Amino acid sequence: MQRGCHCHCHCRCPCKGMARSPALLLCGAQPPLLMLDPPWTPLFKEQKVTLTCAPPNERVLTVWNINDGISRGTSRLQFTPSSTGRYSFQCWRSGSEPSPPLKLSVSDDWWVLQAPVQPVLEGDELVLRCRSRWDLRPSSVSFFRNGELLRGPGGPEDTLLLAPAQRHHSGRYHCTGGGYWSRFETKPNEVVVHELFSVPELSVEGSREPPEGSALTLVCVTRGSPLRPPVALRHLFYRDGLVVGGPQGSPRHLLQALALWDSGSYACEARAEAAKVQKRSNPVTITVRRVPVAGVTLAAQPPGGQVAEGEGLVLSCTAGGGTRPLVFSWHREGRDQPLAQGPRYELPAARPEDGGHYLCRATDGVTAANSSQLQVTVVVPVAGATVRVAGTEAAVTEALGTEGERLNLSCAVRVGTAPVAFRWLRDGEEVGEGPLLALGPLGQGHVGSYQCVATNRLGARRAFQERSPPVALSVTPRGQGQRRGRALAGGLSASLLVLVAACAALGWHLWRRRHPAAKKSQERDPAAPRCPRAPPVLSAETAEPEYSNVSPQDVVYAAVIVTEQGGGGPAPPGAPQEPSVTYAVLPGPRGAGTPRGLCRVPSDSYENVACA
Repeated sequence: MQRGCHCHCHCRCPCKGMARSPALLLCGAQPPLLMLDPPWTPLFKEQKVTLTCAPPNERVLTVWNINDGISRGTSRLQFTPSSTGRYSFQCWRSGSEPSPPLKLSVSDDWWVLQAPVQPVLEGDELVLRCRSRWDLRPSSVSFFRNGELLRGPGGPEDTLLLAPAQRHHSGRYHCTGGGYWSRFETKPNEVVVHELFSVPELSVEGSREPPEGSALTLVCVTRGSPLRPPVALRHLFYRDGLVVGGPQGSPRHLLQALALWDSGSYACEARAEAAKVQKRSNPVTITVRRVPVAGVTLAAQPPGGQVAEGEGLVLSCTAGGGTRPLVFSWHREGRDQPLAQGPRYELPAARPEDGGHYLCRATDGVTAANSSQLQVTVVVPVAGATVRVAGTEAAVTEALGTEGERLNLSCAVRVGTAPVAFRWLRDGEEVGEGPLLALGPLGQGHVGSYQCVATNRLGARRAFQERSPPVALSVTPRGQGQRRGRALAGGLSASLLVLVAACAALGWHLWRRRHPAAKKSQERDPAAPRCPRAPPVLSAETAEPEYSNVSPQDVVYAAVIVTEQGGGGPAPPGAPQEPSVTYAVLPGPRGAGTPRGLCRVPSDSYENVACA
């Protein structure tokens, strides 16, 4: 081929003395296939052969290159070698690359071992012939490769078939046999079996130590023979000898979401099924790295972990990384043992005692990670709002105040999660805030119906309210209230005095009736001690206070008079003296003879009784 032939594209230039027209120098077309008939090598000197530049096309100019000699003609060429040696043939057409070179040997020996002149590829049929110049058939033929006997001796069979051809069939072949006059042995003939495609190489797109959960792509890389158009291949992928992908036309295999068990020894295999050729790559070790547990998050529904008492709460836990399978457990601050296991924890009816800090823990058995804590708040709606007068304990529905004085109302709730806000209403209008409402100095403008409204909240969007029963506030004038108070106090004091006196008299009488012998014994015994000198006369009569607004039947008056026997003069020595006690019950204005609360006994009688 002529050197220095420049083309307008990056390909081998088939031209020698040809025009450089771009129309004639198109690159990329498949090169033609050069065929020889008879298709054997070596041939004998002066043996005519036919060369064909396939596919044959008589309308297109064909360029022939024979031992670097260029000629032009049709797609068929007759050639007769005139000398022994090696010949090289090529052909091409405009717009194509040269055909692969065809090597032909020419011999003048009487016997030769002939092999195909076309390149032999894996999977082809390899035919070897033991032939003579005069087409004589040998006898007792034996075939040898690299000096070792392959077949024979035996019979007139002069052909050896090796199918399908394999790379190990390459070598130096010769044959021996019996000729017409004597035995013969041919010269060695070098036979090469070419690769149909290269041994696959397993390529890993990415690290051979990928982290768990990542993806990895395996590529089965092969190269076809330039001596033959590309052949269709099927691909398989293996891990530790087991098929994990294929057979498939694509040379790529994707491993998604790698797990620890995806570690192993990987290989790929390419098969040319038509030629019955298959090749496997060398193994590649892939180790999937364990990923520590991380990115553990806790979510709550309702959001924020705030829930009303009696409502449901669901907590869920996820992990962003970690070796699967993961085990989740739920923990609460202040408790040593886990509450539960699993990615979900549910409180179907939350109670106040369920509130607190919660977290979830994820582990793969080797590493573990915790979520951040979540504060769970169970809000108890306010209930049982009541109003009290400040300083008292009982709830009221009525309150009485005196004009000019001050009165404080307080509001409280039976239950309710803090903080609780309070508002005060008077006749439906808001008059204050806070748990205490200070009123004063009181006036008629304060009279009305009072209520407190208690409120607590669940988050920013939900509120609970409770209203107290209404409290009716009345305000009395200052003077009327004082007089009524004095009258009420005086009546109560007088009633108490009468009740005490009546009880004392009744008790003395009962005692005297149970001990009648005491008086008689004292009169018979002159040695009995004398009674002490009677005290001076005391009178329980006092100036009665003025009472007003008091019902007459509610007040009982009693008079107790104690007098000294004998006019009050000094008693002579040794003379017995007996004091005189007079009891009188003063009936009420309605003529009631018995004070309220006292029982009259028909047999009761009272008399002056001397001291025992």
